[in-house]
Amino acid sequence: MLIKASKVLYILFVLYCGWFQIVFFAIPHMLLILGSGMMYFIVLHSLINRTSLLKFLTGELQLWLLFAFTSLLFGLFVAVNPDNLIGSVTTFFQYLLLIYGIIYISNQDGNIDFFINVFIIFVIICAITTIFWGVDSINEKGRIVMGPTDNPNSLGFIMVYGICFILYKQNLTKLFYSLLSLSFVLLLIYVCIMTGSRKSFISIILFIVYWFVYIAFNEIKVSRISVKLKVMISMLLLIGAAYYILVPYFGNTVLTTRFNTFFEQDTRENMYLEAFEFFKQSPLVGVGLNNFRSLSMYKTYSHSTYAEALSCTGIIGSILYFTPYILLLLHYRRMLTSKLNATLIKQTRIMLGLFGLLLFLGVGMIHFYEITSTIIFGMLFAFNNVNKNLVSKHNI
Repeated sequence: MLIKASKVLYILFVLYCGWFQIVFFAIPHMLLILGSGMMYFIVLHSLINRTSLLKFLTGELQLWLLFAFTSLLFGLFVAVNPDNLIGSVTTFFQYLLLIYGIIYISNQDGNIDFFINVFIIFVIICAITTIFWGVDSINEKGRIVMGPTDNPNSLGFIMVYGICFILYKQNLTKLFYSLLSLSFVLLLIYVCIMTGSRKSFISIILFIVYWFVYIAFNEIKVSRISVKLKVMISMLLLIGAAYYILVPYFGNTVLTTRFNTFFEQDTRENMYLEAFEFFKQSPLVGVGLNNFRSLSMYKTYSHSTYAEALSCTGIIGSILYFTPYILLLLHYRRMLTSKLNATLIKQTRIMLGLFGLLLFLGVGMIHFYEITSTIIFGMLFAFNNVNKNLVSKHNI
């Protein structure tokens, strides 16, 4: 019951954070209340079952905790805006608690299905809201979002992650289920086009190609003739729907206009140059977490995980922050080379592809300031943590 209570609070947390407060209104301290409640039931469950909480503090989380601590410690000496520093470190620590909660609950379940199902439901709610009640973005007319405070790029990224998880659950051997899930993929692509997010649209195309080459094609190749026919029917119907619905719509959207000016803007390039200059001023510890915005001529963050980490936390912080990325790649590589069942191999490939998208999107967004990226990293860590013992057994 305690884990179920924690799950309910997680569902409310995701829906409130990513949908309710954007579409309707914000409730003071609601995120803190829901997040704290989720962790309260986890701690209570651990005490009653005499389970060590440290058992689920993975190596990646330990490194990110050290990243938060060193960012605060060194930042206090170099930051020109200590308030930004302390606020960002506090928020990042809360994100780490959320990741820990995802890992703990997943280990109790033995899989990450709960978190994937919640995210799929969440992303479909966001998609339907955008289609029927969406409004123009405040900063750029024609880019549709859920509410006045919503960011079109953030909404686009949510659509990208939703497609990844729908394909994670995809079963090409069942015609109805296959058509239903692929229809949802088309729906999310449609919403992504509405947001005008170029990075999101490119990410979707890259992931679908990756999914077809490394996952769908392998499933089709080893399937029976009857299954292959079902798959071909599904693919033809969905390709036809995409051609007659999405292609004509795509040509008259703000996304097309934004692609036409893709190489004309140099703001991001100047931000990256600024980030390198700040790094040169303080190469070891940077200028302080979230202090790029205080020094930049643009008065905002650098719009890049890599530029922000290097300029704000220097070599020390960057090593601590990005080492978990390397560890994740090594863990997933180990899973792919193990003799696991076909379903787990497929899921591992999906999660690895999702991680590749995070690396790609990190060029234009900052993961450690962003709640959705935190949830995705939580699922990546949890998937690895849940399956590592199984991998070890197969490698004995």
